This record gives sequence, C-alpha cells and structure tokens, in this order.
Amino acid sequence: MVKMIGYARVSTLVQTEGHSIEYQKEAIQKYCQLHDISLVKIYKDEGFSALKERPDFEKAMKRVLLDKEVDGIIVRDLTRFGRSTDDLRINVFKINDAGKKFISLKENIDISTSSGKLVLTILSAIADYEREIIIDRMQSGKDWAKIHGTKSGKPMCRPKKIIDFNIVRDRRSHGYSFNKIAQELKVSVPTLISRCKEENVR
Repeated sequence: MVKMIGYARVSTLVQTEGHSIEYQKEAIQKYCQLHDISLVKIYKDEGFSALKERPDFEKAMKRVLLDKEVDGIIVRDLTRFGRSTDDLRINVFKINDAGKKFISLKENIDISTSSGKLVLTILSAIADYEREIIIDRMQSGKDWAKIHGTKSGKPMCRPKKIIDFNIVRDRRSHGYSFNKIAQELKVSVPTLISRCKEENVR
C-alpha cells in the first residue's frame, strides 16, 4: 500500500471556512480513503505566514525526502504549500527528483502522472517569468535613479556590495531561491537579483 504524509497550514489562528486546518485534514483523509492510501501523518503549521518560518513544513519536507517508507506528500491546495511560485517549484522538483509523489487536491495535480509533469514545466516557466519581471523592474528603477538621482536630489554614489558569484552559481545549481541566497550573503533580494543580471547569473 502507498504510504503518504499530509501537510496543512493556516497563516492566522482565526481560521476561516474552507482554509481551516480541520478542513484541509479532512480533505486529505478522504482522498486517502478513496484511493486506498495509508496516511502516515499530517504535518500542520497553525498561525505561521508562508513568508515566515514554517517548522512543520521543514519536518514534512525532510521526511518525504529522506524516509524510504514514505512515498510522497499530499496538500489541500498549492497556496498551503508554497510561499511563492519559485519556492513552490523548487520544493516540488526536490520531491520529484527524490522519486516521491506530490499531490495537490484542489488543482488535481499528481506529479507522478504525465499531466502532473506538464504542471511542473509550467511552474518552472512561470517562476522564470516572475524573476524576469522583477529584474526588469529593478533595472528600470536603476535607470530612473541614474537620470534623476535620489529623492533628495543628491547623486547616487553608494559603493556596490561585494557578492561572491561563485557561491550564487553553486546555490542556484542546487535549487536555492534568491531569497535564501540573499540571506546567506547578507544582501537584499533586489540587490542580489540586479547584480545577478549584470553578471548574467540566473
């Protein structure tokens, strides 16, 4: 029998109908019953925003990637799993590369199927597109600043932050997001993305 874990999250302790932990758990449990799946455990983060630390999410990812007795992970919908398109893509690809299943009930996604693999391709394309938009916006801001200077009217003459692009390339090759790399290098995400465009690092 296929063995799966579940993951559920709400960002506030006040849980609305359709997004509550219990609603998500019930949906996952019903799916497992209908498809003869053994539900090992449901990990849940209550009161944690997707933009902050998610302790049970980290535990769920570690287990699905390392526990040979677990075949994959099930979520109620994609918004409960990923903090951004890029974050979602990276984590789902990690699960796929580990030979495990990822199922999202609301979107009817199962990456073990051909249609599910198509979704992975689309997610990747969307994430790349979002990054391009961010980079273009940052470049537009830099161009405007060069022409107009700062808000105070003084010319911009800040020294560039030193960034080790060898580290950036290594982390990107291992699927790290710009957010995580920026935290490690102690630079802002916009600065990192802008400098990466200058160095042609993606």
